Amino acid sequence: MKKEIYIFSGLGADERVFQRLDFSESSAIFIKWIIPLNNETIEHYATRLLDQIHTTQPVLIGLSFGGIMAVEVAKQIDTEKIILIASAKIKKKFHFIIASPDN
Repeated sequence: MKKEIYIFSGLGADERVFQRLDFSESSAIFIKWIIPLNNETIEHYATRLLDQIHTTQPVLIGLSFGGIMAVEVAKQIDTEKIILIASAKIKKKFHFIIASPDN
């Protein structure tokens, strides 16, 4: 069975940004962004993204804001490793607001 790798794209991007990477030795699962709730914290949003992860100790890959979310998810579950691409380990390095379309 192939190792499952969960991939968080950046905002405004999807799995196509990773199309030139070779994941043939693993099973790449792309996390789908969900609509945030009004005034939702990044921690709560990460908890809701956990519904898409079905492996114990997964490998997480995050690009840009996806890296921030991969780190937030990893604070809530045990992971094998986290790979960040053009991202930061702590949210203090980024200034952002999660807003719903209603805001």
